[in-house]
Amino acid sequence: IRTWQREPTVDELRGSLEQHIRQEVLYREALARGYDRDDLVVRRAMQQKMEFLAASQALQEPPSEEEIEAFFALRQEKYRLPAVVTFAQVYVSYDQRGDGADAYAAELLARLRDEEPDPVAVESWGDPIMLPSLLAGQTELAVERTFGGDFAAQVVALGPGEWSGPVSSGYGLHLVKVLELEPSRIPEWREVAGRVVSDMEFEAKASSKDQLYQEIAQNYEIVLDGEVRSLVETAE
Repeated sequence: IRTWQREPTVDELRGSLEQHIRQEVLYREALARGYDRDDLVVRRAMQQKMEFLAASQALQEPPSEEEIEAFFALRQEKYRLPAVVTFAQVYVSYDQRGDGADAYAAELLARLRDEEPDPVAVESWGDPIMLPSLLAGQTELAVERTFGGDFAAQVVALGPGEWSGPVSSGYGLHLVKVLELEPSRIPEWREVAGRVVSDMEFEAKASSKDQLYQEIAQNYEIVLDGEVRSLVETAE
């Protein structure tokens, strides 16, 4: 009825019944012939079925606030929020300046500090590069992806308000002015409660699967043949 959104006809009922019987007969014959033992896809499907049943028993009730907070307290670093920085950069190219790049960067830094141009309007300073001169609201990871890890670490360590550098990247040298900086921090657990609950569910399901396996495995004797045992002992 749910399939057709109406009362099925006699022919439809007969067809569904025949399909069910066909499925059951072929399934039982496949088991009798041992196809479940030789087919890796079937074996994996049956394993997943067992693990799904185990996982469905985990976290049947939503965790309490106390449980969420306790879970978070043991794993605070996992939820650390990255630093967020807004900065301007003026580029100095080694390819264009050669051995004079460092001296040019030092001279340019002095001019920037003296003239204090609007950070929005420094595109004409330094050498051209296909990167914006002003990067707003960038996480440390985003800066790392663009400029490299060393550059990102140095920039988030700078204090806001003054032109600094040069800071090296894979492109060359950069004179940098940090305008705003939110340091990396561990949030209050309520800020990331959704992530925490998802992680609790994941760990609970994994634990339930492992517990099911350990309980069932006690009923089996696991015997390794000589070659496999030798490989395992060698690996140890």
